[in-house]
Amino acid sequence: MNAGRRFRPAPLALSRIARFWREIWKCWRLTLDWTVQLYIVLPGLFVGANLYRDVWLNPPAWLDYANVQAVFAVLGMFMLRARVRTFAYEGDGLFLRRSGRWTKNMLHIGFGYTLLVRMLTAAAVLALLAPVLDLKFGWNLAIAFRAGLAAAFFGYAWTMARDGLERRLSGWRRPVALWGARIAFIFAWTAGMTAAVAHPVGLASAVFLLFIVSLLLALLRLRAKGTFAHELTVEGEAYSACIRFLFYDSGGLPKLPRRRKPLLSFSRLRLPGPRDTDRRAAELWLKAKLRDADNLQALLLFAVLGCAAVALSPVGLGLAAWPLIGLVALLWFRGQWQRWAAERFVAMLTWASGSLERAETIGVRAMFMPLFLLWGTALGCKIGLSFGGLYWIAVWIVPLIGWPAGWRGASWIIDGLRNRERKRREEDGKRREEEARHREA
Repeated sequence: MNAGRRFRPAPLALSRIARFWREIWKCWRLTLDWTVQLYIVLPGLFVGANLYRDVWLNPPAWLDYANVQAVFAVLGMFMLRARVRTFAYEGDGLFLRRSGRWTKNMLHIGFGYTLLVRMLTAAAVLALLAPVLDLKFGWNLAIAFRAGLAAAFFGYAWTMARDGLERRLSGWRRPVALWGARIAFIFAWTAGMTAAVAHPVGLASAVFLLFIVSLLLALLRLRAKGTFAHELTVEGEAYSACIRFLFYDSGGLPKLPRRRKPLLSFSRLRLPGPRDTDRRAAELWLKAKLRDADNLQALLLFAVLGCAAVALSPVGLGLAAWPLIGLVALLWFRGQWQRWAAERFVAMLTWASGSLERAETIGVRAMFMPLFLLWGTALGCKIGLSFGGLYWIAVWIVPLIGWPAGWRGASWIIDGLRNRERKRREEDGKRREEEARHREA
């Protein structure tokens, strides 16, 4: 392809598509060397092909429990993973995006690529489900073709709807709207296709209706303006999604810049009490930890594991496990505080004497007490389920007793650990002084 033809909308978009998949293949080729192919990939393909063949020749017992709703639900869930691809580059903002002809033609190719990928995905899923479709429901090739075409248009309509929601919403409203739309789409798809597949005219009508809806949503997307930044974000996330498994937890995958508002904002977080330096420092620590996704996952893990430990154990063991789990969480929170206090932007500030120590107690208790009360509530529910009747009052009594116990216990433990560290530092300082005197002598 010469330079004159390459720098036209269609050849340029096609070259970007080819380059994208070349880069994905190069990343995967680093992992899929001959040893992985020989000992993992080829045996896996052989075993999978044999299992697929056995389902055809010897239908398993679980086929009797399969229903057409499950087939369309599985097919729909695969379609809901799609996004609109435009293969936009950051350099396009210099001059390409100023030309409506370039933008329109490249969007047409991106939309066509999105629909083609939906068709291939639907065909692959139907091919894997072919034994169920043939042996259980008696589908022929014509029914499977129409169902696959309907699934492709359904996935294409979802990409347009998802793109519109992501462009218009931000913060916590975006995931709420997306998950609500997913649930609505999958229920409408499953119910509508289950009713339509029983009649050839109904299935053809469903395909035509989905085609019209997809076309209308695509026309609305073409008329949208100010989408360049969103398209860049989508392209970066599409590339990272294809290779994230290779670089998982290795640091090899760079973090993408966020072009949207954070999911949760804690800018207005205030702790009760006087607005002094101690509480302001504790609020800084709380905001830093609550904005970190890894810390939020750890908090969720603590909450789930703690509730399971006190609720799934016998009542006596749950009473003993409650403070022990609280102690583990308290030690973890204190470690998080010490790492935060040692960071440069905190250490460089001038703090009043003892201010950080008091702020540590305030901040750690503010993080610890909601978890501790949640575990107490789970323990109260366990007591109510075990004994019934008036024992359900434990749902209220146990947290009420746990509040002062956890509040005082957290302060005592933090102060005790801090005093122990202070004594250790003093002993180390005295020992170093004695060693220095011995060397001088």
